[in-house]
Amino acid sequence: MRIVVLFLSLLFTLSAYEQTSDSKNVYISSTHFKVIVGVSYANYSPVINLAQKYLDIAETVWNKEIVELAFKAPKNSQIKKIDIYMANRSAYNYETNENVTIASNLAGYATEYPSDNTPFFVLNSEMSENIVKVTIAHEFFHTIQYAYFDASSIADTLWYKDIWWIEATAVLMEDAVYDSVNDYTHFLSPFFSASYKSFEIYDGSHEYAMVMFAKYLKEKYGFECIKKSFLSFHTNANRSAFQIVDTLLKTDYNSSMQSALNEFTKWVAEPAKYFEEGNLYPSLKHFKSSDNIVFGKGGVAVMDTLQSGWNMVTLTTIDKDVNASSNDTLPLVWSYESGVWKNSVQHQIQETNSSKGYWVKVDKPSALNYTYSDSSNNDIANLDTSWHLLGTTNSLTLESSFTNSKVLVWQYQEGTWFVYSNIQEIQTELETLNFPQMTQLDSYSAYWLKKH
Repeated sequence: MRIVVLFLSLLFTLSAYEQTSDSKNVYISSTHFKVIVGVSYANYSPVINLAQKYLDIAETVWNKEIVELAFKAPKNSQIKKIDIYMANRSAYNYETNENVTIASNLAGYATEYPSDNTPFFVLNSEMSENIVKVTIAHEFFHTIQYAYFDASSIADTLWYKDIWWIEATAVLMEDAVYDSVNDYTHFLSPFFSASYKSFEIYDGSHEYAMVMFAKYLKEKYGFECIKKSFLSFHTNANRSAFQIVDTLLKTDYNSSMQSALNEFTKWVAEPAKYFEEGNLYPSLKHFKSSDNIVFGKGGVAVMDTLQSGWNMVTLTTIDKDVNASSNDTLPLVWSYESGVWKNSVQHQIQETNSSKGYWVKVDKPSALNYTYSDSSNNDIANLDTSWHLLGTTNSLTLESSFTNSKVLVWQYQEGTWFVYSNIQEIQTELETLNFPQMTQLDSYSAYWLKKH
C-alpha cells in the first residue's frame, strides 16, 4: 500500500500544473519550478505541453539533487519558484527588459536575477527529450552551486580559473540523474586527446571534459566529496577550486591533489578497468618523451617511453613503495644515489623523485604515467665530482645547460649509449672512439653526469 500511495503522490505532483499569465508571459508552474513563455502561446498546446514536460523533468531533477543527494536548495527557493525560460518563444524577462533568446548551438544556461540573486535558467526549446533531461540536470545544478557562494564576490581571474570545476560537476550531475543517457561521453575528447593540458583551461569545451576528474573523485569518495568542495568555496573565496580540492583531499581523505593525480592517471589510462562506465570512454592518447610535452596545472599523461629490456628514465613522484605504486608495469627498478645502488625487488626504494634517474627493466614496450606535479630541479653547481644518476622533466639543450660547469654526460636510449662533454680533451677522445654524440636531453629522461 505504501508503494502505491507514494506512486500516486508523485504522479499527482508531476501532473499538477498551474497556469497564469500577464500582458507579456504565460507562467506554467509545478511545486518548485515555473516555465515562462510568451503570452501568444497561451493556447498553443505544443508549447504548453512542452512546458509541462520541462516541469516533470525539473521535479525529477530536484528530487535527485536536493532530496536524495542533499545538496543545498537554490537561493530563495523556499519562497520563490525557480524560473525556466523557454528561449525563442517570446518569453519576457522583466528585470533585463528583453525577450529571452538563445543561440541555436547552445542547450541552455543558468544565471541570477540582479535584484535578489534568485537563480533561473534558460533552455533551448529545440532539443530531444534526452538532451532536455541532461540539460535541466546540468543547469539546475548551476543554480545549486550559486547557493554555496556569491559569484559576484569572486574576482574574474579566479572565476575563470574555477570554471573547469563548476562545469565538470554540473556535467557529473547529468549522469547522476539520468545514468542511462550518457550524453556526457560526447564531451570527453578534449581531455583524452590532450590530457596534459591544465585543468583550469576555459575554452568552451575543455572545462566540460574535466568531468573525468569529478567522476574520479565521486567514484572514489562519493558525492560528499563534491559537496564539501562547494562548502569550501564560501570560506575560501580567494583560493582556486584546484587549491580547495587539494586542501580537502589532505584534511578529509588522507590524500592530496598530487596523489590523486597519480591515481587519476592510472584510471584514465585504463578507464574500462577503473571507471563505472569506462568502457564508453575514448582511449587516452599516448605520447613520447621526445614530444616535449609541457604539463599544465593538473595535467596528466601517459608516455610510451619504455622499450623491451633496460631503460634509463625518470619516474613520477610517488610516496609509496615502488612495487605498490602506480607504475604497475615496472617489475624491476634500480636507483643510484651517493654511491649506493638500491632496487625495488628488495623494497629498498620507498619513493621516487622526478629529479632523479632510474634504471628500469620491462619485458615488452610499456608506458609510464606522469603528472604536472613532477618537476626536476637539479642544481649542478651543488653536485660533487662523483657520478650522479639524474632525471629531467624538461627538454634540455646541453650546451646552454652546463655553461658554468665542466661535465661528462651519458645517456642510454634504445640499446645505444650517447655522450656529451664540454671538456675539450674528453670530447676529442670520445669522437675518436666514435661514440654517438647528443646535443639535448628529452623531457622525462634520465642521464649519468660527472662534474670535473
